[in-house]
Amino acid sequence: MEVAAAVNTLLHYFDALRGAEDDDSCLRLQAGEISGHFRGLALKSVFQPLFSSHSGQPVAHEALLRAADCQGRSLLPGEVFAFPCNAQEMLFLDRLCRVVHAGNFVRQAPSGDLFLNIEGRHLLAASNHGQTFESLLKVCGLTPERVVLEILEARIDDLGCLQEAVSGYRSRGYRVAIDDFGCAHSNFDRLWQLSPDIVKLDRSLMVQAEANSRARRVLPKLVEIIHELGATVVCEGIENRTQHQLAVDAGADWLQGYFYARPAAALWRAPAQAATASHAFSFDPEWAIP
Repeated sequence: MEVAAAVNTLLHYFDALRGAEDDDSCLRLQAGEISGHFRGLALKSVFQPLFSSHSGQPVAHEALLRAADCQGRSLLPGEVFAFPCNAQEMLFLDRLCRVVHAGNFVRQAPSGDLFLNIEGRHLLAASNHGQTFESLLKVCGLTPERVVLEILEARIDDLGCLQEAVSGYRSRGYRVAIDDFGCAHSNFDRLWQLSPDIVKLDRSLMVQAEANSRARRVLPKLVEIIHELGATVVCEGIENRTQHQLAVDAGADWLQGYFYARPAAALWRAPAQAATASHAFSFDPEWAIP
């Protein structure tokens, strides 16, 4: 389905979901880019790549939200998700953001995987986890097998609800990633019970490992335990060569951070000066951010 037709189909869904007549379209297509609109906010996508620590090649992109109010003031995602007044509005906004990301991703990438963040309150409000979104993804041209859903489990107190959501998503072919593991109340007991496909280590662990010898010794053991769960380990928030080397030495599978690439509306392409014949990167400071 061409982009304009897909946006029109998705508009019908969101208009029915919000259940009100509103002249302000919640989805717009301009110069090939899809944007979302919610209560005066403009919602756009940027993407940051994740790289294999072994081959140096990109393995996926994570979609990140960029939002601005009617005065053009930028808002953080946490500020955006403070706008919904009830569970229905939260569900609407969360799905709208993910559809904007999926549409902007697939128009640039006929193949490859996409990481999408899920607002924790969406998990508490939704039922038949992943079923509706699967239909929306189909309109965009994606299948669940190409999507990794990132969940910040430390913010969800209801473990039973979280387990039900993870099980529902995985049964439909989505992979599930636990985000920011190692911060707040993250614990291994939850990992054992949730059995995620991917665990993303919080960037604070990299900062601590860089500054503290004890944390540096613990990091490989943490990675080893997560591997024993059968999960892929991502070190995110890597900002310099030292952190990069610590992550590689610890056995992390995938790497993400400003050291490799900043989030951008266009998907990452290997710079000519850093690319090999296979388009892998080389951590060359000529293009990697110091």
